[in-house]
Amino acid sequence: MSITRLDSLVHRLDETRSTISNPHGVPITLFANRDVPIELEAVEQALSFVDVQGTIDDIASWQRTGKTTAFWGDQDGRLERVVLTPDFHRGGGIPVGTVGEARGFVVPQAVGNDVCCGMRLLVTDITRDEIAPHLDTLHRPLREVFFGGKRDIPMSPRQRDALLRDGLWGLFETHTDNAGAGIWRHYDARTQEADLARVHFQGVLPAKGVFAFGDYITGSGANDSRDSQIGSIGGGNHFVELQAIEEILDGTTAHAWGVTANSVAIMAHSGSVGLGHPVGGFFLDRARDIYPKEMKRPEHGFYVIPTRGPHAALAARYLDAMRNAANFAFANRLLLGLMTVRVLSEVLGRDVDARLVYDAPHNLIWGTEDDEILLHRKGACPALGGDPGLAGSPFRYTGHPVIIPGSMGAASYLLAGSGNDAALCSACHGAGRSLSRGKSRHVDDRTYEATFERLRVVTPIDPTAPEVRLRRDVLAEYHDRLKEEAPYAYKDITPVVQTVEDAGIARRVARTWPLLTIKG
Repeated sequence: MSITRLDSLVHRLDETRSTISNPHGVPITLFANRDVPIELEAVEQALSFVDVQGTIDDIASWQRTGKTTAFWGDQDGRLERVVLTPDFHRGGGIPVGTVGEARGFVVPQAVGNDVCCGMRLLVTDITRDEIAPHLDTLHRPLREVFFGGKRDIPMSPRQRDALLRDGLWGLFETHTDNAGAGIWRHYDARTQEADLARVHFQGVLPAKGVFAFGDYITGSGANDSRDSQIGSIGGGNHFVELQAIEEILDGTTAHAWGVTANSVAIMAHSGSVGLGHPVGGFFLDRARDIYPKEMKRPEHGFYVIPTRGPHAALAARYLDAMRNAANFAFANRLLLGLMTVRVLSEVLGRDVDARLVYDAPHNLIWGTEDDEILLHRKGACPALGGDPGLAGSPFRYTGHPVIIPGSMGAASYLLAGSGNDAALCSACHGAGRSLSRGKSRHVDDRTYEATFERLRVVTPIDPTAPEVRLRRDVLAEYHDRLKEEAPYAYKDITPVVQTVEDAGIARRVARTWPLLTIKG
């Protein structure tokens, strides 16, 4: 029954692309080769999102006939097209791996609460052979720094304000407020300034205000108060991972990016943690509030905010607050990298050098309130081509890096984007789940134990600690969290990446393998 239903909705165009039928005439392209499983529930969820076009049309019709007050400006909104990436699967609100090109409106739910969740990749001067004897030794100091109160990130109110308004550039301009203290001992200003060219948007989404973050900015009021938010991995599929660069697949591009075989890389996947939630929640409520009261609420549950007309100021406020959270997320990943370098330096007994390859967001809206088109990405990353007209770009001739992680027990890939407009210049941000978190928790213990006996995973809980071993409730929670993110809960990364390459979205540059994973 489900297969019949799926076949009636998804129509294959070629080896990497399919279209999905919908009554609104919105072009939907799904990138997935024949080896990538397609989930019926995710297709139905994507169609619910596309139903927002029907609601847009209904509001416009009611407005024209005087049945409701003005909602749109001088032009009705339009969902121009939707792209679904190979890791496409059911998510909260809309499917993970959805890219939507919206004309004249924003949808807060199409970004969600984890604003600017993204990936950061650094390559260190450590070799695989050098780190091998220390992998078990790393567990304790990593747990202490990431979860045990030794994070040590002093932040002044001026630093927090500059960060929220001007991202990594604001942080660079104010880093001297705590120079030489805590994590800032590992912040090299010259390196960080140069690295801005290797961060999407250069790590800056200029914001006019600071939304509702006044208390966060003030903190204790002290210049060196320890920040309780920044430097957090977060939960779910977020992680920091030590990886070995196992294979170079495009030597010329890898050399240009400073990527060498057998070196150790740091991959950080995290977002805006506590700051994204109030942004997403508040503006979803406001989007519901402005929905015409004369009309029945949409069954699909999505609410738009027009960027023209009487509600334009609300859309501008949302985008500004989104930028605050995004700026925080860029800095959060930067500091996660520095925290890892700090521990590696301490354990190896030398100063570890780490070079940024790229940092790119997944959950965000590209564009401003003045732009006609606003590109929404949810669980999808930009896959931009080269910048031949931009002399200062490190990716002028290579295309921008695309980072696609596997599970904690599988390979990850570094690719170079091609700027494929048919894919809305977008790639997947991972392998994609094959099992829901609920189903993952019910996998038999034998499979679970066989999977994790070969993995190194650092979590807030140390299951070997004497005070933990007798706590069945704590251990049960520990194992449930690991089961949710186990390798068997994710799709095979190989056909996912093969689709990306065969579809001309990005080409493979290097393959990495996990050595140790830190999970929140």
